[in-house]
Amino acid sequence: MARSHNKKKRRRLSPMLKLAMVLCAALMIFSGFSELKTMYDLHRSISDTQQKQSALKAEKKELTKKKKDLSDPDYIEYIARGKYLVTKEGEQVFKFSNDDTNN
Repeated sequence: MARSHNKKKRRRLSPMLKLAMVLCAALMIFSGFSELKTMYDLHRSISDTQQKQSALKAEKKELTKKKKDLSDPDYIEYIARGKYLVTKEGEQVFKFSNDDTNN
């Protein structure tokens, strides 16, 4: 009978130990949320960087094409004649308006 009496008697946790356990649990939860926020920020940063990288690749492709075009003498002549109205000796330039009000 003494044995069953000892089995029922449980040792109670001291209030300091309970407080320490609650503080440890709170610290672990706070740490977990902090890690989740850091991971979210990193994923967002990676996504932003990938978008910037895509935009820069497109810009590089466009600039490479422009560089290639600018090394072509016919293209340079086309731009000079069209945009800057450069003429050959003896040529006359006629400029027409793009107004479609006469229709």
